[in-house]
Amino acid sequence: MVIKFIRFGLLITTIQFILGASCNKDNSRPCRNGYSFDATSIWNPEKQTYTVGDTIILSSEISKTLNDLVNPSLVINYSNTIAIGGGIGIGYLDTITRTALPGRNYFDLVTVIGSLTESSVAPDQGPAFIYKETLDKYELKVGLICKQKGIYGLSVSNLKSPGIRGKNCTNADFSMTVTNPDKHISLYQYALGFLPDADGMKRIYCFRVQ
Repeated sequence: MVIKFIRFGLLITTIQFILGASCNKDNSRPCRNGYSFDATSIWNPEKQTYTVGDTIILSSEISKTLNDLVNPSLVINYSNTIAIGGGIGIGYLDTITRTALPGRNYFDLVTVIGSLTESSVAPDQGPAFIYKETLDKYELKVGLICKQKGIYGLSVSNLKSPGIRGKNCTNADFSMTVTNPDKHISLYQYALGFLPDADGMKRIYCFRVQ
């Protein structure tokens, strides 16, 4: 249940924030068959238990030289994009009702590299983010400051880009994987009574705040 909830929130924030008016403003028209790339991210510090006031940082880097997943021999220079972005789904894992509840209000946001924005459609489900473009890559470093005790699940969405500025049919989807060696899935199972599906396992990170 938590994965479905988080995915719904991320779909709203990603489409709203990334694929809005900026596409027309920067003169790039998406096509049905765009590029497909991989992306990775990691949460630090890697702990199962945090205390109120601790900050959990999400870090990610994407090279500007990318291989298309559909055609791996195709090497793309993906510089000067309109934006690359996605979202963080925040679920409060309620051990009493065995359900995932909206958890955005239990954290403050902090931006180090890139940007975060609240969703005007589903503000209680989690923020959207945009990577910062640097000389040879795209970077993201954003944080959540713990405000309330409980068990939580964070899910990083797959990413989207409307395309390269001034070039049509260069829109892209990025398949995201969270690379923490221990994602503390046992907390998820303890709280909800079941495990995430295979896709959820790739992108979720669980922890306790005490």
